Amino acid sequence: MRSSEGALFRWELVGLLWLAYFLNQADRQIFGVTLPLIRGEFHLSDTQMGLIATAFSIIFGLFVPIAGWLGDRIPRRIVVVWSLLTFSLGTLLTGLSSAFLPLLLFRGVATGIGEALYAPAANTLVAEYHTETRGRALALHQTANYTGVVAGSFLAGTIADRFGWRSSFAVFGCVGLLWAAVIWLRTRGTGAKAAVSPAQGFLLAEALAKILRTPELIAQMVGFSGLVFVLVGYLTWTPSLLVERFHLSLAQAGFQAVAGHHLLAYLGLLATGALTDRIIGHWPRVRLISMGIALVWFAPFLFVCAVTKSEVILYLALAAFGLCRGIYDAGLYAAIFDHVENRLRASVAGIIVAVSYVVASLSPLIIGGLRANYGLQAGMEVLAGGALAAGVIFLAIIFGDRRTVAA
Repeated sequence: MRSSEGALFRWELVGLLWLAYFLNQADRQIFGVTLPLIRGEFHLSDTQMGLIATAFSIIFGLFVPIAGWLGDRIPRRIVVVWSLLTFSLGTLLTGLSSAFLPLLLFRGVATGIGEALYAPAANTLVAEYHTETRGRALALHQTANYTGVVAGSFLAGTIADRFGWRSSFAVFGCVGLLWAAVIWLRTRGTGAKAAVSPAQGFLLAEALAKILRTPELIAQMVGFSGLVFVLVGYLTWTPSLLVERFHLSLAQAGFQAVAGHHLLAYLGLLATGALTDRIIGHWPRVRLISMGIALVWFAPFLFVCAVTKSEVILYLALAAFGLCRGIYDAGLYAAIFDHVENRLRASVAGIIVAVSYVVASLSPLIIGGLRANYGLQAGMEVLAGGALAAGVIFLAIIFGDRRTVAA
């Protein structure tokens, strides 16, 4: 390893990628926060607005397996740079759109492709440079996810309130393009490239077969589909719910929609991760059972969000929903890896993520259609019902399979 790739650079790399991941997640919030202004300027229907978010989710889901494949064949730093360039340019062009079709293409397609490219390459790149410190490095990188959602929502709303919705897309798009150049320059000449044998490029069929014959993995596909279905709908439409029901500004709505939720999600994630690591040797299915129960618990809190007329109660319900989300997230990839050998883990995870995002792509479209006819309350009730159904099916599969599961 060159001197530029020593201990200092390994942590610098985490910092570089942390901001990239922050931008990736913050960029995803801009559309939901500025949705009322976009809809009003272009006189678009709620169904059309939902279709844009649906297109994003479909494209994202389809490109996640491709992203993993690319990360095994070209330097991962290049994949990360292309990810930043693609979703940042898509964001910038979204702000320059003048009609529904450009919005659909730039936000739904270009941004979806760019964001899908990021996670497989970036997480593996961190792991390449960290061995003894791998867990800490990946955990630090993951904190950019929740932070990007909360801070990104607030910043996008603040900019939109003061300068218009197009300015939010312009600012984040330009910062992303600039950060792509920084990462390119700082990682140039490094040896950041995966070393994967050609035979490993043909494991998708084997990975799919593994999923289909493993009840625990089928359950996780159902559960993750339910989780993402809820999260996509929640992040797309909750700011609008707060604006309409409590007459908040876009900045206030964007922040309040995610702040308490993600604070409690942090706590649920860290506490559950530590607890399940301690007892999984004695109770091999603890991760799976905690995930299923958490998914079922989504339902009552989402239902409260749908029906309450109290701003305080709604924030408390969003926070409780966040706590359950953190409990679920604590086992998300760990529970997959509990049941999959190392050579198939990336492929299995990629398939589960892809299927889940394609299923979840229907969420904003369904809620947009319901809102047009019945109001956002009906859409939030559908999210609650979807979470409950996914959680019940998840637990039914787990408890219906009586085999002993190795930790």
